[in-house]
Amino acid sequence: MLAAEEPLGERLGPFIFWPLLVLLLGVLVWALAKRSRQGGRARTAGQGTDWTRPEAYAEHHRVVWSQDPESFTPGPLHWPLAVAAVFGVCSGDPWDELAFRNLDNPREGLTEAWGIRSRPQLLSRLHWILREGHRVDLAEEVAEWSSLDQQTATRLLQESRSQGSEEARERAWRLEQVWVDARGLREVRFEAWDLVRAAMLTRAGYSLGWLTEPEAVDTLHLISAELRHTFTSWEELGDHFLRARWYWASNSDAASRQEDAHDASRQSALLDPARGPWAYVPWAQPIPDSRAMIADAMVADELLVEVPPYSPTRLAEVIDGVTAERLADRP
Repeated sequence: MLAAEEPLGERLGPFIFWPLLVLLLGVLVWALAKRSRQGGRARTAGQGTDWTRPEAYAEHHRVVWSQDPESFTPGPLHWPLAVAAVFGVCSGDPWDELAFRNLDNPREGLTEAWGIRSRPQLLSRLHWILREGHRVDLAEEVAEWSSLDQQTATRLLQESRSQGSEEARERAWRLEQVWVDARGLREVRFEAWDLVRAAMLTRAGYSLGWLTEPEAVDTLHLISAELRHTFTSWEELGDHFLRARWYWASNSDAASRQEDAHDASRQSALLDPARGPWAYVPWAQPIPDSRAMIADAMVADELLVEVPPYSPTRLAEVIDGVTAERLADRP
């Protein structure tokens, strides 16, 4: 007699049951682990985080590379990209590439912080920050207030505090910092603040298609040459950038402590021997010459029809000289 054949489902049942059980358990473990990680991130981002401690920003300032740092050899463009990394390290994109991969960050940054939505606006802002930026007014302000006698400084401080407006409050804060020479403010070179931001604008503008690659590279080399003329090391550049940014922001004590922690974390990431751009790119690395193509672009796009009446900085003299040549060449 032939034995009754076992139904297919019953015959395969043990072989299906155990793999399904393992799969279900795996999904359950994954879901619990994900929930735990999300809870950890929520706690980190919550009110329990002490944002006045640099380590709170460690993940935010995790330096991303497009290549293995151990096999990295710096090329001509890596020096200016290391300058742009001061802001770029916060983006999550590789610091060692000219273009941002995620365009949301540069687009939002240019639009919200700078009001830039087009190539003409970008060129105009770059032209301004390269020629004078905030450094001219800030340096003049520091020099003027440093020369005040105590009676005059006290009177101006009292007048500013009595006005009650936000602008007056910031003026009083800055005057007080200059008067006591907080953080060695009287010796700060504000070129660090302007030109590091100019490098960021250049990289963002290229990423969004508002600068050609030759224009972007040439502008970055122009910035780099001026920074190297002014400072002697990455550490010195970073130090002046931090102090200039602190003075420009005019923050209250509470906000200043958070900004200090954020900036200290970023500075540490840039100089980190394991992954920091400033640890891998020699300060003395040769920088290619620039043709000041920003002047070419301003003239070609008819954003400049005459040479500015005066050149307030050394870099302005270079740009204005090229501008004069380009305007003279026009028919």
